[in-house]
Amino acid sequence: MKISILGTNGFLSTAIAKYSNSKGWSLDMYGLDEPKGHEYDHFYKVNLMDAELDCSGLLESDIVVYAIGAGIQSNLKEGFNLIYSLNVTAPVAICNRLKELDFKGSFVTFGSFFEMGETTESHPFTEDDILKTTATAPNDYAVSKRMLSRFVSSYKHEFKHWHFYLPTIYGEGENPMRLIPYTINAICNNTELHFTAGDQTRQYIHVSEIPVMLEKAFNGDLPSGLYNIEGKETMTVKEIVSEIHQALGKEVPDGCFGVEERADVGMKYLALDGRKLRNAIGFEPIRQIKDVIMKYKELITRQMGGVIP
Repeated sequence: MKISILGTNGFLSTAIAKYSNSKGWSLDMYGLDEPKGHEYDHFYKVNLMDAELDCSGLLESDIVVYAIGAGIQSNLKEGFNLIYSLNVTAPVAICNRLKELDFKGSFVTFGSFFEMGETTESHPFTEDDILKTTATAPNDYAVSKRMLSRFVSSYKHEFKHWHFYLPTIYGEGENPMRLIPYTINAICNNTELHFTAGDQTRQYIHVSEIPVMLEKAFNGDLPSGLYNIEGKETMTVKEIVSEIHQALGKEVPDGCFGVEERADVGMKYLALDGRKLRNAIGFEPIRQIKDVIMKYKELITRQMGGVIP
């Protein structure tokens, strides 16, 4: 199989690339920076902001993955023009170009359960729930992802297009400011922890599960459409923080909750109903957060020069 990934050195794109290596697939990478940490057959330096992006090199691919996005990490302070360009304009332009070139493979894009917005409902959401929501979106990231999802659900095309709604993805090597590495790093370095009230509920999936799902989609001849990738666990922030402390033999410090403000706290419950994808290809995630906490700690320990706290 030949796979092409648009976007280099991102958390998700790297996970898909490493899995491709393990399977012996032919792998082409497209992006601004040369890929690191995995093998590849060809790297093409491209600017995805280029309105005249040449997509002809993608035509021999069985799967083309658009693994580029902006705005998910609020601490990066990415401008709204970049967010809409990378999350909407670029993938829409690629879709239209692939139509013109009569692409025969499968194109992959990703949505997010953040598209659901500031709803008061507390149950796993279906694909239709997310597509049709009118709840207030808390930021440009959620709005831009809604725009892409609604385009994908509406435009006509002959090639396969799989648009997967993602829950929170996690795994060793993710952005250190995200919840799990932030908590473990603070414990290892004996620094203060600061969280929101911690009562918002999120669904989680290990990043290594995504390429496994893509292989199942390919082998199972998954039809075009919008699909939820249901996470293995649905937990509150407090529950995750407590689980991490317990695994590392520590007590959760007093006063660490309720001292931070985040734009996403208005979304009290975000989880995906994965029955549609499960019924189509039999995909079910298996990895749990508790099983990888020590791997996070080992990585942080190496970064600290091998000193185990």
